[in-house]
Amino acid sequence: MKGAFGALQWKPKAFWRSTLTEYVTAIAAFNMMHGGEKKPEAPTDDEMAGLLAKYG
Repeated sequence: MKGAFGALQWKPKAFWRSTLTEYVTAIAAFNMMHGGEKKPEAPTDDEMAGLLAKYG
């Protein structure tokens, strides 16, 4: 409900009439539009060397 009323700015009537699939799709679209679905990048060689030096 927090995501529906906050991020999506749905009215309670829209929230209660939506299906779970509609809600999850709307949240996924919101995240994609706001950069929340970016895939993490692999560490560079220098970053990896630093991690190996630090943690073995």
